[in-house]
Amino acid sequence: MKKKMMITGTDGFLGSRIAVYYENKYEVIRACRKDLDITDKKAVERFLKEKNPEVVIHCAAISDVGTCEKNPELSEAVNLHGTVNLVNAGKVIGSRLLFMSSDQIYAGSKLERPNQETDNIPLINVYGRQKKQAEEKILELLPEGICLRLSWMYDFPVRGLKSSNNLLVRLLRAMIQNQEISLPVRDYRGITWVQDVVKNIEPAIELPGGVYNFGSESTCSSYETGIRFLSMLIHSEDSRKLVLPNHEAFSKEIRNLAMNTEKIRSYGLNFPETISGLKNCLENSPEYVTALLR
Repeated sequence: MKKKMMITGTDGFLGSRIAVYYENKYEVIRACRKDLDITDKKAVERFLKEKNPEVVIHCAAISDVGTCEKNPELSEAVNLHGTVNLVNAGKVIGSRLLFMSSDQIYAGSKLERPNQETDNIPLINVYGRQKKQAEEKILELLPEGICLRLSWMYDFPVRGLKSSNNLLVRLLRAMIQNQEISLPVRDYRGITWVQDVVKNIEPAIELPGGVYNFGSESTCSSYETGIRFLSMLIHSEDSRKLVLPNHEAFSKEIRNLAMNTEKIRSYGLNFPETISGLKNCLENSPEYVTALLR
């Protein structure tokens, strides 16, 4: 009999892809907004008791940073209290929990190196603060819970799955339309091919409880990443005409969301560095690249 894997947020970018990838190996229980309101404690208890999953992959969130700033009460209800509801209900039936956290926890970093899980970073936005609070509650209530801090993710559009305005899509649009795109020169962060996250979900189920940076490392700025990516598709001089340096964003202080992934690598889970990940994505999506370069 297949193990039951419950996935919240299956109408979202990551959750939909996890569900499709594992549906032949697990009995996948999809839980999108129409199926389950995670802010309703009783509804969560009933749902988990009825479905009785061995593992819960918690992807559901209000993940738009701007939306969280504008409506912190709603964000708290979903991102914090909804998570706690899942933890408490899962404890009763003995479910394993994987919580999708965020590199936005590092938004206040002043470090001149990639951030580690143990770094004490000021929490400067609502989304990052609530994700950190959720991590703390998980490990207080369920020490074996697993919190995965994700970076900004990307993918080619896939029919039937939710797309997003990720960096890959923005750069390709700029190339196709021959339209300039401006990217910050003082913004350092890894970006991760979502398929690398998806494939590492199953081995992550066996991790010891705790917090893990879970994505691609990078020492490049967003501007440098954009230039280097488009240079894989068009001449480097042409890429520099399309990708323009934005010197205004983060002009007072550099933003450093880059993650150190030494901890997760020590358990045998590996992510390619950001530029290598983008190259892998292109090499594994030849039909898209062919269509783009016609």
